[in-house]
Amino acid sequence: MGEKGEIVKEEKNFHGDIFDVVSRKIKTPDGLTVKRQVVLHGNAVAFIAPVQIDGQTKFALGTEYRAGLNEERTSFPAGLINDGEDPKTAALREAREELGLDYREAKEIFVITTSEGFTNEATHLMLLSDLVGKVDKDFDSSEFVKTIFVTFSELQAKIEAKSITTAPAIISYQWMKLHPEII
Repeated sequence: MGEKGEIVKEEKNFHGDIFDVVSRKIKTPDGLTVKRQVVLHGNAVAFIAPVQIDGQTKFALGTEYRAGLNEERTSFPAGLINDGEDPKTAALREAREELGLDYREAKEIFVITTSEGFTNEATHLMLLSDLVGKVDKDFDSSEFVKTIFVTFSELQAKIEAKSITTAPAIISYQWMKLHPEII
C-alpha cells in the first residue's frame, strides 16, 4: 500500500442506497493540495465457483442486469460485503443466495481496484472449494441472476468473443490459466 494523503476537508454531496458521494480537499503525499469528488462504496466479492458436472469441472457464471451500463452482463458471481462480514463469509453467502450452492471454503486470490481516481471500492476475488450441496437461492429484492455452468474452454471462448468483459472475470480467467490444477 502507498502513502496516504491528508483529508483536509470533506463534505457529503449525496447519500444513496449503496454509495455516497463526497467532495474532498486533500493534501497529497507529494505536497499538492487537490479537490476531488469521491464515490464511497462498500467493498465486494467476486468468486470462482467450480462444480463437477458429468465428470467435468465447470464454473458458475451469472448474467445480471447492471444499471451503470443499462444492460445485462455475464461474469463470475459477485456481491457486496455486508457490514460485519469478511470477504470469505460474504463469498460463501453470495454463493448460497445467487447460485444455490453451499461451499465450505473460500480463499482470497487477489484484491482488485478498478477506478481509484474516483471510488474507494475494492473487489476481493475468491476461489470457493469443498462443495457441500445445493440449497434454495435467495435473491435480494432488487436482483435476479441467471446462472450457467461452463468449462474453462467455454469461458475462454466467451472472453475472446467479448461477451464477458468484466474486470473480475478477466482477471480470474488469467489467474486460472496460471493455476491449471483447478481446471
